[in-house]
Amino acid sequence: MRRGAARGFTLIELLVTLVVAAMLSGLVALALPGGHDESARIEAQRLAALLDTAREQAAAFGMPVAWAAGPAGYTFLRPTARGWMPIDQAPLVARAWSWMGGSVAADYQPRSDASSWSSGGVRISVTGGGALGAPSGWLVFGAEPVSQPMRVQIDTDTQRLTVASNGAQPFQLQQQR
Repeated sequence: MRRGAARGFTLIELLVTLVVAAMLSGLVALALPGGHDESARIEAQRLAALLDTAREQAAAFGMPVAWAAGPAGYTFLRPTARGWMPIDQAPLVARAWSWMGGSVAADYQPRSDASSWSSGGVRISVTGGGALGAPSGWLVFGAEPVSQPMRVQIDTDTQRLTVASNGAQPFQLQQQR
């Protein structure tokens, strides 16, 4: 007769199981998007392309285009007899900041002339660009293909993204950790 069989797991079996679970957790964590960091990087890439498009459209149509941003998002505007009005034609339409996870109305227009603010834990600052009667926090592209130097800086907890142009070159994304 055999004595009662041992029940339970050995220490080695438990340790192997814990190591496998830790490795799988690590792989899952690496595969997940980086939250604000990844959203901010994608938004900065999009913004560089849109700012180049705005400059090109201003020069092509001989009419200024402004970029105005605030805590909820940003929009592109043109001057009219009634003042600066949002552009409602793609791709220069109002957009919410991607890390905010929402949308803004098509006629969204930030009313602040602040050149820096926080949005959902991300800090944004703008330098250069205020002209033609637009608030100082706006970037304005005139009818000439060359503008003054402009910069949008997006700071998350772990990185600084700068979308900048010297006024003659395309907007470039610079990333610092």
